[in-house]
Amino acid sequence: MDEFVEIADKVQAAQVPRIRLFLLGEPLLHRQLVPMIQYAKQIGIPSVEINTNAVLLDADCSQALIAAGLDEIVFSLDGAEPEVFEKVRVGANYEQVTGNIRRFFEVREQMGADKPSAVVQTMIMEPTIDLMQQFVDTWTAAADQVRVQAIREYHGVAGLSFTHVSPDDELRPCPALWTYLVILSDLQVVPCCSDINGELTLGKITEGDILDFWHHNDRLNKLRRLHCGLHFDGLPLCRDCESISLNVLRRKAEATAEYQASDSPPSEEVL
Repeated sequence: MDEFVEIADKVQAAQVPRIRLFLLGEPLLHRQLVPMIQYAKQIGIPSVEINTNAVLLDADCSQALIAAGLDEIVFSLDGAEPEVFEKVRVGANYEQVTGNIRRFFEVREQMGADKPSAVVQTMIMEPTIDLMQQFVDTWTAAADQVRVQAIREYHGVAGLSFTHVSPDDELRPCPALWTYLVILSDLQVVPCCSDINGELTLGKITEGDILDFWHHNDRLNKLRRLHCGLHFDGLPLCRDCESISLNVLRRKAEATAEYQASDSPPSEEVL
């Protein structure tokens, strides 16, 4: 908690507008999650957010998260039927998890709270692709937002995505380098959420303040220059990442467009 307080103070001093307290893990496993949320809101961080698989989301947990001032909660729910869900989320029970999510909405209403905003999110992948419309229809009335995303493939983890980067793709610099930073559990700062193993570490957050990392970190600025020149050969993490491929992004946008509020994929400017 002492480390979190130090980091949160740096985040607030840099006027960072939002923090997300997770990275490919399950935040409800952290016993001090609620005090962390409370502290972040107490010092004035505008938006504090989490993603959760909702396995541990009992009534007491729901009430504590709401009372702490959490601004957004995203429920990761893959599949609209028990058999598919339990194949994807090994060890989880579909009826229990969906019951936990529905109870969360009931608790929020009982508390008269208008936040956190609650998103129910699913991923398009081979086991779930035929259930997308059923998923949207099931959750649209309950959730504040239903979000459908095409699953992404992380560096070194093969076989998840239905589309991949090709040498002939039209490439772009990755927006992540100008959008956010990630702080790993060992306090290493990395430039994006794909760097789960700290391959491109920028240093420890204890070594400087947020704005030092953002504006003056030599490695981050070198990465930005390489991306602006589309020089990815020496950066395997970036070279194989779908975030630099406009071709992949177009295909994924087309795959999810029919399930979004908009009837058409995002424009080239958005991509």
